[in-house]
Amino acid sequence: MQPELLERAKQRGWYHSMEIVPGHEVRGMFDTRPYVERHGFPERMEGMRVLDVGTWDGFWAFEFERRGADVVALDLDDERELDWPPRRRPTTWPDKPRGEGFHLVKELRGSKVERVVCNIYEATPERLGSFDFVFCGNVLIHLRDQLLALERIAGLCDGLFVNVEEYSRAMDLLPFPASRYRADREAAVVFWQPSRKAWKAMMWTAGFDDITEHSRFELPSVEGSWGIRQVVHHCRKR
Repeated sequence: MQPELLERAKQRGWYHSMEIVPGHEVRGMFDTRPYVERHGFPERMEGMRVLDVGTWDGFWAFEFERRGADVVALDLDDERELDWPPRRRPTTWPDKPRGEGFHLVKELRGSKVERVVCNIYEATPERLGSFDFVFCGNVLIHLRDQLLALERIAGLCDGLFVNVEEYSRAMDLLPFPASRYRADREAAVVFWQPSRKAWKAMMWTAGFDDITEHSRFELPSVEGSWGIRQVVHHCRKR
């Protein structure tokens, strides 16, 4: 145990609530732990090469490692490289890279997860290789080009792709695939909020053949004052 690292971890902000080491937890914006089984992951992942897209603090990457996988965690460190609507682009930026929390947990756990700084738009087999399992959770909703990101993921995935994203209940009422434009709000950056039909159509267009809706649930914020509607899709290529 490294007390100074543990104290640094407890003093910073987190996206996911998690147990960083046995007996020590941090509180984030969301606690996904009660909903892990709703995603339908393989219980054991020994021998699998796994990609976690948009890892942030690494909650899912470390979970896949716990299940036995060899994990690559993809994200960006510099917030200036994220997708921003022109009218919402900040004029000042954080001093610390976004990966600080990940590196703290990795060191505290003695983890072997590899964190790769790479934009999903530039993620290719030539750069990253191929993967038996790819996970992407609540990342595409923040991208201006969701289809290109899905195309890149399809190019990397040789097995199962599990995607979990927010969806629009209003767009779900339409009989055809539709997406709601959301980047004009003074809120968290969301470009497009697709219906469930639209998510499925985009995954097919990107290159996946077998696409099934595995589950739906609402993920509450830790404060409990609001939540996010989630849909989980399982996708494979033939």
